[in-house]
Amino acid sequence: MTSSFTVQIPAEEWMTSNGRYHWADRARRTRVLRAMAAAQCRRHHIHADGPVRVVAEIGYRAGRADPANGYPTIKALIDGMTDAGVWPDDDSEHIIGPDMRRADVTPPRGYHTVTITLEELS
Repeated sequence: MTSSFTVQIPAEEWMTSNGRYHWADRARRTRVLRAMAAAQCRRHHIHADGPVRVVAEIGYRAGRADPANGYPTIKALIDGMTDAGVWPDDDSEHIIGPDMRRADVTPPRGYHTVTITLEELS
């Protein structure tokens, strides 16, 4: 079984591995991202009964992109999914990945889009 949801993330909430954030700003962004993912999972009734592969497709405006640099954002979204009860924990027993890829879809100006897809393995 496969399930997915998409989140539009304002540029001011996006986190990258190359970013140098003040601890309070990082905590605020993480809190916002976790809440966004948890709300989407509850709205779409996303739940995983067994181990899943997580694929994160990141939409960029144009030009070059390194999807792996979006890891801090994706990690916060996965933590929000844990908050929503999608799985008991986001450890290696429950999740393989995330596999981060560039999406073919271009997001609106001032946003990134992230589509999280869960592919159940059992």
